Amino acid sequence: MLTYLRAKLVIQRRSLVERFQKIDPDRLTGDSIVRIQSAIEAVDRAIGDEMSYKDTRRRAVPVS
Repeated sequence: MLTYLRAKLVIQRRSLVERFQKIDPDRLTGDSIVRIQSAIEAVDRAIGDEMSYKDTRRRAVPVS
């Protein structure tokens, strides 16, 4: 689920960059890209947390 969300955010970021190429440079602030990039990084951290949690649980299972 998180990887799907991340993919959607990356698509949004690419779309914004494409639109910025057509805008008058005086109107560019980059705030939208920064917000989306922050969201992507947050999702990356959440994915990393989930992966480390799964790894920890795997190691915690005793081997018979």
